[in-house]
Amino acid sequence: MIVRKIRPEELKRTKELFAAAFHTVYENEKAPLAVYEDVCKNPKTREDVCPLDKYAALEEDDQTMMSCLSVIRYPMHFDGHTVVMAGIGGVSSLPQYRRRGGIRACFEKMLPELYQEDVVFSCLYPFSTEYYRKFGYEMSPQLSAYEWKLSFLPAENTGGHCVLVDASNRMNLLPDVKRIDKVWQKNYNLMICGEEWEYRFITEANPYQTGSYTYLYYKEDGTPTAYLTFHSEDTPNGKVIAATRLLFTDVCGLLGLLTLMRGFASDYTAVRFTLPEDCEIEPLIPELSLNACTRTRRNMGMVRVIHVQKALELARYQGSGTLTLRILDEQIAENNGVFSVSFEQNRAVCVKRLPAEEKAQLSMTIQDFSRFIIGAFGTETMPFCRQLVWEGKGAPDAASLAQLGRVFYKKPCCLMENF
Repeated sequence: MIVRKIRPEELKRTKELFAAAFHTVYENEKAPLAVYEDVCKNPKTREDVCPLDKYAALEEDDQTMMSCLSVIRYPMHFDGHTVVMAGIGGVSSLPQYRRRGGIRACFEKMLPELYQEDVVFSCLYPFSTEYYRKFGYEMSPQLSAYEWKLSFLPAENTGGHCVLVDASNRMNLLPDVKRIDKVWQKNYNLMICGEEWEYRFITEANPYQTGSYTYLYYKEDGTPTAYLTFHSEDTPNGKVIAATRLLFTDVCGLLGLLTLMRGFASDYTAVRFTLPEDCEIEPLIPELSLNACTRTRRNMGMVRVIHVQKALELARYQGSGTLTLRILDEQIAENNGVFSVSFEQNRAVCVKRLPAEEKAQLSMTIQDFSRFIIGAFGTETMPFCRQLVWEGKGAPDAASLAQLGRVFYKKPCCLMENF
């Protein structure tokens, strides 16, 4: 088996392979090189910007492609910094080549190379969490999915007003959408920093033809504080407002949009939207019985630390202290070993790698390190992580547990990007 990045003339084949693997349709009669040239001339997605950032597993003839995956790079928020995150998508194998180890070989080739490129994190959306844990990925926090009957939505006079985005005003309203995004994104680890690719829902907004509607909410003083993007969906219980985006910078903005949606009660039965799990909006819900509003937890993506030392250098800590960790990483040799971090006033002042024989306070897999350093979980969940090993004598004392809590604690996290 040969594993490598694809060549320009192989881009079309990766698209055909994906279609065959998932029984979708890819129609393009152009020659392979013409497909590549078209993508380069007119990129339509972030993936198209680096169309050759794909790994493929091929037969020994170096021609027959069996499996492939795409690497899509994003700027991502982490503890007040913007870092490079490698989103993994298009993971596929032709049916006749499955269980041959092609995808595993692609990950084993890709992950060390991402480390050498100073990528800090990688994220993906799994078909199986157990499968991707083999490559060091771990679950990110869940999202809260709401379905709220419109007749039970709050109706309040917030003093502001809503504006529909369409072809006549979309470019004028774009800065306001970006302003709301910037405030929202900086509050959450794992949030993707919005770039021009992410704003086509505004720059190409034409709701009367596409059926996708975006409303902005403005406070009484003209400050934009929230926006909502939705389309209509038919369900057995009637039409619902299916929101793909609901972002707000204050409660007034959220209430303004909820009041707007209540105005659709004669045409729709309910609204569906998702929020980060730490957005506890129940106090705004006037009726919690009668099935007026349901909230379910939804698993989203998985995250993996690619570069342990950089993650420790960039992390936000609580107060001051030191901690010595042993990290176990089966794919990236540079992450294996003992790391010491000293921090003051919430930031690292020294992160260094120690000799492998040095004693560590805590030994953990890359999966557990990933979930704790991003803040998906705090130390209260450590008893349930069976591969964590306290290397000190006996059980950790109160002072040691307090020190762990200054490094690993719950932080706002939200992974809502699809790639």
